[in-house]
Order: sequence, then C-alpha cells, then structure tokens
Amino acid sequence: MVKGFFKKEPAEKLSDEELVRKVASGSKECWRELVGRYSKMISSTVWKITGGREADDVIQEVLVQLFQSLGTFRSESSFSTFLYRLTVNTACNEVKRMTSPAQAVPVADDALTQLADDANDSDDSVFDDLERGEIRRKVGEALAELPAEIRAYLVLFYVEELTLKQISELFKAPVTTVASRIGKGKALLTEKLGKLR
Repeated sequence: MVKGFFKKEPAEKLSDEELVRKVASGSKECWRELVGRYSKMISSTVWKITGGREADDVIQEVLVQLFQSLGTFRSESSFSTFLYRLTVNTACNEVKRMTSPAQAVPVADDALTQLADDANDSDDSVFDDLERGEIRRKVGEALAELPAEIRAYLVLFYVEELTLKQISELFKAPVTTVASRIGKGKALLTEKLGKLR
C-alpha cells in the first residue's frame, strides 16, 4: 500500500454532517472545529434571549446538550437549524429557571425601534412625549420583563430577523401558532410599555 494513499481530510474542510459523524466516533479535533464554527451564533443567541444573565453558564449548558444530542441528529434538517433550535430551547429553559428576569436585554437600537413602532401602532401613542433614545430604553426594559419564551419569539422575529416559517421550524410549531405568539408578545410589550410611561 502506498504511504499516504488514504490521506486524512483536515477538519476545517469537512461538512457539518461529516464533522458530526466523526465527533460521534470520538474525534476531539472535529468537536473543536464544530464548536468553533458555531460559537459566535450560540453566544449571540444566548445573550439575546437571556439578556446576558448567567450567559456563560447557559452557553456551557448548550454545549453539553449539543454533545449529548449529536447521536440524535439525523440530517432531517440542516445541522445549523438543529443547533439553533437546541440553543434557543436551552436558553429559554434556563431563563425560566432563573428566579428573576434579566435587568436589561442587549438588543440593537434599530430592533428596539422596530419593536416600539410595531407595539405602538394605535393612535393614542404611549410615546408621544418621549425622545427616541428613551423609547429604546423603555422597550428594552419592557422586553426584559416578558416571559422567556415570548421574549424568544420577539427576539427571533425582530432581532434575528427570522421569518415566521423559520421560527416555526425551530419550535416545531405551526406558522399560525408562531404568528399568534408574536402577536401576544407585542400585546404584552404594549401593556408593559404603558406601565413604564
């Protein structure tokens, strides 16, 4: 046999699915590559859903859950969708276990403005006398007080800019259910904004 005939493919050149198979066979190099590819997405998603509270612990829990669940990945959806769903669900579950909500949710200004505009589409504006910066601050505070799962729907729709169909795939819920929960979230946000006025 010619030496080097079966040349080993570097981990960075493998597809996600190939990496998953190799991790399941015990490859630490492939695990590091897989985590490296998605660490930014995991971190960003966890921070947006938890508001940064205990984010490092939640990220660690996502990685533990990922490692334990790799054997259940069957390529029915893309690996990125599988991981995104796992990250969102883990972050939501961890937030539910926290005794009090995050003090602030780090959400981009333009997303807060969009949320404010959508939550405030009636004629009797709750924002009539407020400056734009103050509006964003109040929307951030109100968002932080929402139940974790409802906040997750709003964050995925307004901040991550996912479509209703993409969110429905993540939560394995009908599009109508997703739309209803986003609507409920906007109503709750409007109510809380009225109290923060």
